Amino acid sequence: MYIYEKKGRYIIDFQDIPAERAEMPEIEVEERQGNFKEVETGFPEEVAVAEAKRCFSCRRCLGCALCWAECKPEAINFEMQDEDLDLEVDEVILSSGMQRKIRPIAGSYGNRHMNVVTDLQVERMLADTGASNGFILRPQDGEIPKKIGFVQTFGSVDDKVRDAALILGINEAVIAQKRIDGVEISFVSPNMDAFKTSAGSDLDKVSGITFINGTVVDAAEVGENKDIELKYEADGSEKTETFDLLVLLTQPQLPPIIEGAAKRLGVEVDYASFLGKPGEIVETDKPGVVLAQNV
Repeated sequence: MYIYEKKGRYIIDFQDIPAERAEMPEIEVEERQGNFKEVETGFPEEVAVAEAKRCFSCRRCLGCALCWAECKPEAINFEMQDEDLDLEVDEVILSSGMQRKIRPIAGSYGNRHMNVVTDLQVERMLADTGASNGFILRPQDGEIPKKIGFVQTFGSVDDKVRDAALILGINEAVIAQKRIDGVEISFVSPNMDAFKTSAGSDLDKVSGITFINGTVVDAAEVGENKDIELKYEADGSEKTETFDLLVLLTQPQLPPIIEGAAKRLGVEVDYASFLGKPGEIVETDKPGVVLAQNV
């Protein structure tokens, strides 16, 4: 592999590309005369799949080398080889990181129902520096919703994980109350009763929000405004309620890279293992491996 300059740009000459680029099939010249037929016919499925695999096989950057050309300290070295290092440390601290799993309601999340969003999207809306200047807006028409439903669609999880998801949504709801006059907000969760017990007197400080112990069944667009009709089971019967905006509570979980690191270290953890008082360090069954607590 070497670098050469071509038309003012630095190009990396990769020597290990597994196959040449496939040529695009075209109709014969005779077929093109006197019509507007598309000349390129597109790849057959098997060729398209092979070409996609070829494209991803270089495992490297595009090779423009602009980073190398602009790096004055010459910290970038394309000739550097990978190497494994053995380090001796007194302690390994695992930090959780986070990703949030979205469980849709019968196809109600995504482009099909625009007025169904996630708690992470609402968090961005509420940010003063965000695109909506701190206001919650309906994606469908940009209107401020007057009735918002927060729903838990994922099933049973560790109590700490459940509480973390619901607390995020409740914090967003409290902020929304301060910014939207007269807004009606409801929460639907199959674990709401257990959450109320866990939250105790802290939940008494929250007013003007309806908490429902129920299981979400379905959601659909209704009317010209494309409001969201939510069906859920509560108190032994199916109920229906319509919202201007529906917010899906996402499930916090460990990213695969953290799960993989824990497995290599011989530690069994899940996201709940990291939930506790912030800043605290918790010992594990593996000597020398500890967890940095999160909230």
